[in-house]
Amino acid sequence: MFPLLLSTLSVLSVPASASTLLGLSTPPLHFVLAADMTGSSHNPAYGYAKQAKLLAQSVLLNQVRSGDTVTLLRVCSGVQTIADFAFQSKNGARMTRSDILRYTEALTQPCTTKGSAITGALEQARAALARTPKVGGVVVLFTDGAVTDDARRAGLPGALGGVLRVPSTRQVFLAGLSPEKDRSGDSVRDTFMKALGGAGKDARVLTSGAYDLANVYPTFNTLVKKARR
Repeated sequence: MFPLLLSTLSVLSVPASASTLLGLSTPPLHFVLAADMTGSSHNPAYGYAKQAKLLAQSVLLNQVRSGDTVTLLRVCSGVQTIADFAFQSKNGARMTRSDILRYTEALTQPCTTKGSAITGALEQARAALARTPKVGGVVVLFTDGAVTDDARRAGLPGALGGVLRVPSTRQVFLAGLSPEKDRSGDSVRDTFMKALGGAGKDARVLTSGAYDLANVYPTFNTLVKKARR
C-alpha cells in the first residue's frame, strides 16, 4: 500500500529525463484520470480514498508534461468532470504542487449518493480521447470494481471496448480493485474482470488491486514512457 503523499509530493516521483530538464519537447499524451469514490472508499482497512488521491497526485507529478491534455473525472452515481485542460509550462516544468493538491482534493471527494457509474466513466473517457485523435491516450480508472453498484454494468464490456477502439488509446490502467468478497462469494476484483469480458484481456489493459498498487505503479510508469514514442 502506498505511503501517504501529503507535504512534499516526492513519494513515487521519478527522475526527470534529460529532454525534460533541457526543455525539449516529447510527443504529447492525453491523460484521463477517473476516481470512483464509492464503495471501498469508505473502508479504512484499505486506505482506499488515500490511495486514490496518491495515485492521481503521482500521475500529475510524474507523468504529465507540458503539452499534454488532462481530463479528471469524479465517479459517483454519475460522472462529474473536475477538469479538462491542455497543460502548458515554461521549459518543461512539471505541474505545480498547489495545482496538483487542488485538483486531487476535488477529484477524490467522497460520494454522498449510492451507485457507481463505472460504465459511464469509461464512456466519458472514450469521448474525451476521441476529441484529441492525434494524441496518444492514457486512461487511469481507480475503482474498487464493485460492478453490482453500477446500474449500467451490462454495458461495461462495450464501454471498455469503446475506449480500446479509439485509435489513439495507448494504455488503460484499472487500479485499486478490491479483494473483498462480493455477493457471489468471489472477490470483487475477480467479478469485475469477468464482467469486462474479452476487453479486459487486451494487452493495453493493466490492472492492480487495493494491496499491490505500489508494486504495479512502476510498470505503469514504464508503459507511459513507451506510449510517448
